[in-house]
Amino acid sequence: MNLPDITLIFQLAIVLFLMVLLSSVVFKPFLRVLQERKDWVEGAEKKARELQQRSEELMERYRDSMSAAQAQGASIREEIRREGLSKEAEVLQKAMEEANRFLEEMRGQLQEETRNVRAALRLQAQTLSREVAEKMLGRSIQ
Repeated sequence: MNLPDITLIFQLAIVLFLMVLLSSVVFKPFLRVLQERKDWVEGAEKKARELQQRSEELMERYRDSMSAAQAQGASIREEIRREGLSKEAEVLQKAMEEANRFLEEMRGQLQEETRNVRAALRLQAQTLSREVAEKMLGRSIQ
């Protein structure tokens, strides 16, 4: 009966030896690889979250800058429109003033010509009336 006890001890020694050997050769490297992979995955996830957060911040800044640019564009467009309306009013005012000046000049010329024509007509009317009277009377009138 002594023999089975030694076999049991020998089997236990082999199992312990294999456990130590497999632990250092297989299990520890395997567990280390698993841990490294877990650490790598966690690092990648953390980096992905950071990149996601950074991209959201950049998108928010982009939206803000786009809103500001659109507001600025609208403001500039409105300013240009106002300037255009102001220039248009100024040009119309100058055109109206020039047209009024031209009309006044034409009225003045027309009045002057009317006076000249009336004076000429009066003179012609007097001459004609004298000629008619001379012909009717048959003698010259002075």
